[in-house]
Amino acid sequence: MKRRSPIFMIVLLFTVVILLLIQHRLESMKPNPDMPNCDKIRQCLKAYSAWPTGMQYCPAILAPLTVKTRSMSGKWGYSVNYEGCSTDQIVETRYDIAEKFGNNGLAKVKSGDKWGYINLKGEEVIQLFFDEVGDFHYGLVPVKSNGKWGYFNAQGQVAVPPAFDAVSGTWHDGLSAVEVNGKWGYIDPRGGTVIAPKFDQVTEFTGGLAKVESNGKWGVVDTQGSMVIPLNFDVIFSTTDPDLLLTALGRKYGYFDAKGNEIIPARLAKPVQMRRDGSGAIQVHLNDSTLTIASGDTGNSIVPVNGWFYLAATNEKVRFDENGKALLWRKGEWFYINSRGRLIPVANQG
Repeated sequence: MKRRSPIFMIVLLFTVVILLLIQHRLESMKPNPDMPNCDKIRQCLKAYSAWPTGMQYCPAILAPLTVKTRSMSGKWGYSVNYEGCSTDQIVETRYDIAEKFGNNGLAKVKSGDKWGYINLKGEEVIQLFFDEVGDFHYGLVPVKSNGKWGYFNAQGQVAVPPAFDAVSGTWHDGLSAVEVNGKWGYIDPRGGTVIAPKFDQVTEFTGGLAKVESNGKWGVVDTQGSMVIPLNFDVIFSTTDPDLLLTALGRKYGYFDAKGNEIIPARLAKPVQMRRDGSGAIQVHLNDSTLTIASGDTGNSIVPVNGWFYLAATNEKVRFDENGKALLWRKGEWFYINSRGRLIPVANQG
């Protein structure tokens, strides 16, 4: 077999390197689909002062490219800075505070002691009339006037008239928390009262539920205002499982599910780990109990499964004592469950 000369191998290697460099150069010249086209940017810059119909995309293109600039007098304005598509001021330096443009093409600005929002043309979409303004969330922004809070939309229209002492500024499950005379409730985006202000503290809704407090006791409400968990507990904690809530009452712990069913009464000396398996059955993990019990069926043998066992709390076949130890009801008698899954009659514990 004839061997190739070293010179041939060097030329071949050099050729491969050149081809790879050419390919890399060609790839780098391809337009990035995630970056706006420079011609389109120039078109928007040329038309920013009077965008015609059909150029509604300009705010979305220019907003993330816009940077704040400051004059010698300390006033703030805006210019666009994007490689070869840069331009001079698009909003003159006349504001005491100017924040970054959002993807909706609006920026929060302050002049004197009044706040509002402007667009990329420098027009006041939300007039600089307000004592405070918040940030947009789901298309609405909180505003404060004469000591009262309400909401405006991105078109500068009143969505919720300023009538509240405080608002959460955010919307979850279609509701925002509001305060009236020291009490909290919830409104919809049109300002309609969904849950009357009657709580001392509230949280944001998550998965259709919110924690509320009155007279030092916590409970849980749904988006219709119905009490899912009564106002009986010192604290209610969320867990890693969205369908389970941990309750605390006088240094004792228990669990509710998201439908308001009490899984474990507040009698545990410490919380236990709980979760749901793929079928939705509740499982509990205890350091000294490693077994599995099919929910609702105590006739099956006890099978250890990595420290987890099914909790048949709905028919009270599994309970916990005050120290958090698992008890199993079988054939008319209560048993403790040891770490090997063996049943020890409570009567033998002395």
